[in-house]
Amino acid sequence: MYVAYGYSGQSEKQAFKKALTFLRREEIPLKSVRLDKYYSNRKNLQRLGKDVEKFVLPKKNLSTFGAEWYRFLNRIAEDPYQYLKEYFGRELSESYTAADKERFGGKIRQRREDRRETTCFGIAILHNLFSVRVSLD
Repeated sequence: MYVAYGYSGQSEKQAFKKALTFLRREEIPLKSVRLDKYYSNRKNLQRLGKDVEKFVLPKKNLSTFGAEWYRFLNRIAEDPYQYLKEYFGRELSESYTAADKERFGGKIRQRREDRRETTCFGIAILHNLFSVRVSLD
């Protein structure tokens, strides 16, 4: 289920920031998050807060990240299988996004900003409706 979403015509990072802003504005707490290596910098991890359990894979060079990575590397070393199992839970999110692009189209054709937001909101609602599994037993 999509809880927060963000979009941007310029960059994926801007969409990430919009989604975080939405979560804070609506006071929706995050329990855990899975991020790829492009979001594994110190600033993004601090922006998420201390209460959020983060699952990220480090970039190639950890020397510039300081002591923050010590905790991540310890968690990976303690139980690598469980950590990677949790991290690769993000594949579900990637699969859902790909399915939505196939189902609803990959481009947002509207030009006005308010219409672009409405389109993205509609896609998120339709995704959630298609994702709901109701048992009639």
